[in-house]
Amino acid sequence: MSGEEFVLAMIGILGGLGFAGFIFWNIFSIIKQWIHRKSGNSQLDPQFFRALGEFKKNTERKISELEAKINELEEERYRVGEGEHESMGDIEIEEEEIRSSSKQDRDNSNLRNMLNE
Repeated sequence: MSGEEFVLAMIGILGGLGFAGFIFWNIFSIIKQWIHRKSGNSQLDPQFFRALGEFKKNTERKISELEAKINELEEERYRVGEGEHESMGDIEIEEEEIRSSSKQDRDNSNLRNMLNE
């Protein structure tokens, strides 16, 4: 194989590879555009926005109902708490002798428990 034949073979190979790459690149670009057109670049469905709006309204309504129920429960608990404080009566204070004797009894029972262990 002479030098001229070798050069012509190399030019043919490089030209064929370049042309094949060009064809494959264009096919790849067309497929890519087709995928983008089908996937998400189209207009969004207006029915989706209506459903989203209804969901938002329902959620806000449910939240406001729950807040109202919680407020009612807190007010009821507050009212019940006020009634208990009024009915409890006065607080009695133990005298010093009674307090000291009960403290000694507690200490003695603690010592007995420790000895039994």
